[in-house]
Amino acid sequence: MRRLPATILLFALGGCAGMDAEQCRTADWRAIGYEDGVQGRDAASFGAHRKACAEHGVSADLDAWLGGRGEGLEHFCRPQNGYRLGVQGNAYAGVCPLALEAGFVAAHAEGYGLYQREAALRQLGKQLHYSRRRAEEIEYLLADRTALLISPDLEAAARASIAIELKQLAQEKIRIEQSIDQLEYDYAAAEQEYEDYRNHGADRHGG
Repeated sequence: MRRLPATILLFALGGCAGMDAEQCRTADWRAIGYEDGVQGRDAASFGAHRKACAEHGVSADLDAWLGGRGEGLEHFCRPQNGYRLGVQGNAYAGVCPLALEAGFVAAHAEGYGLYQREAALRQLGKQLHYSRRRAEEIEYLLADRTALLISPDLEAAARASIAIELKQLAQEKIRIEQSIDQLEYDYAAAEQEYEDYRNHGADRHGG
C-alpha cells in the first residue's frame, strides 16, 4: 500500500469525488481508507464511496476501509496538522481516536486563536480604511461648502442651510479624527498581539 508523507495535509472537507466503474472494480479499499484518513475525512466519505460503487454493482469493503482509515488518521491527527486546520479557520470534525485527540484539539484551538486574531486585525484595518476615506470626504465637503457660503449670489435660505451643514461636518470631523486615533491605537495593539501569537505558534508547531 502506498504511504503518503506525514507532511501531506489535504483538508478535503467538501467530500470525495465519485468513483467510476473501473475504479470500483479495482479498488484497494484499505488504500482508499488510508487516503481518506490522511485527509481527515469522516466516516461519511465511505458512504459516498459505497453509494458510487453500488451504482456499478460493486460492494465496498467496510472492514478494509476502516483499517486503512485508522492508519491514515494516525498521520492526520498530529498536533501540527490540528494547528494548521485551526489557522485556516476550519472546524475539527471529531475524527481523531481518543489517544491522539487531546493533542490535536489543543493545537487546533491554538491555531484557531491565530485565525481569530487575524480576522480581528483585518476588521480593524477595514474600519480604519473607511474612517480615513470619510475624513478625506469631509475635508472636501468643508472646502466645497465654505466656498459656496461666501458666494455673493447665494440666497439667505440656502446660506442658512449650508451653515448648518458646515457645523455638522465640523462636528463629524472631530468625531472621525478621534475615531481614527483610537483605531490606529487598537490596530497597532492587535497587530502586535497577532505577531506575538503567530511567532509563539510557529515555534511550537512550525507554522
